[in-house]
Amino acid sequence: MAPAAAQAVLDLALRDQPGMEGGFWRADAGVVAYAFPTYDGTGIKRDPPSAELERIAATAQRAQDSASLVADVRPGLREAVAFAACPVETDDRRLVAWTLMRVPLLAADTVNALILAVSLLLALVVVSGAWLGWMISRWQRQSSDLRRQLAQSERLATLGRVSAGLAHEIRNPLGTMRMKVENALAAPAELREARVEGALDAVLSQTARLETLVSSLLALTQPFRAERQAVDLQGWLEARRSAHSEAAQRHGVRITLALEPELAARAKGLALFDPVQMARVFDNLLLNALAHTGEGGEIELGASRTYRGALLLWVADDGCGIPAELRDTLFEPFATSRAGGTGLGLALVREIVQGHGGKVALAESARGTRIEMELPWPES
Repeated sequence: MAPAAAQAVLDLALRDQPGMEGGFWRADAGVVAYAFPTYDGTGIKRDPPSAELERIAATAQRAQDSASLVADVRPGLREAVAFAACPVETDDRRLVAWTLMRVPLLAADTVNALILAVSLLLALVVVSGAWLGWMISRWQRQSSDLRRQLAQSERLATLGRVSAGLAHEIRNPLGTMRMKVENALAAPAELREARVEGALDAVLSQTARLETLVSSLLALTQPFRAERQAVDLQGWLEARRSAHSEAAQRHGVRITLALEPELAARAKGLALFDPVQMARVFDNLLLNALAHTGEGGEIELGASRTYRGALLLWVADDGCGIPAELRDTLFEPFATSRAGGTGLGLALVREIVQGHGGKVALAESARGTRIEMELPWPES
């Protein structure tokens, strides 16, 4: 087809298709004719769009290879370009007719407004992030100050409770000693010797009580480290029972053991706990149990494994139980309902158990008191 004839055909075919441009393409020559009759620029547009030549050639080649109509779309932000190509039925089988049309998606003003909005949003996010970071840093500083103040308040409150309890525990023995001595000094000559002897006995007993108080306080304040050792659990529990057997007989109380043979066998050779420190724990618990269990009562020492695999130790009695007002502060210093008690025994129990990485709690029981201690099971 002559170039002039091809140009005329294109002008005639595309003049009623606004925005559509097209031409003829041949593999050996590329675009051989081009027309854009509805071009809204100045003059007549005769040069094909250079930016689209590669896509025009690819679409035309596919149409020639398939001998059929081929359509393709190149998407874009502001516009999409639709391509179409079809072989021309002429003597020259290599000739392919093609068209392209640009379809606006967003107007330029819309795109500019969108870019501006996104920029403003991004700026807002950046400013908000900076402000939020500053606020978080400020909150962290304030939170740190509040934590320090709270820790100081807690220390002062604890110191106040300990001081009040300590003053009470010291004042009672001192008051007893003073009363006994004053009575002895005020006694008539014939009674003075007997009262002096009683006063000295009272001074000795109250001095022993003060020594126990001081020892317990030192034990609470000194750093504790558990020295875990291999323990024969059956023999160790039997030794704790034997250590208090005479006191139990005087009170008319039985001390029993509850230990599964399988657990005793598995525990042999394992560094379960510090036997000396845990002996102090059981001694304190047994003294409390003996003080609150009436004649004919029973105290149980036991050990088992929890479902989580930890070692569970307990001391349980069928005595009068713990008063409701002491349950929440049972393991705090100077919390006691026992006459003559210092209120430091259970506080020491908690410190030793926690030093083993375990926990101690007052467990629910149908009658009496049950103190349970959960210790980590050693790796074999």
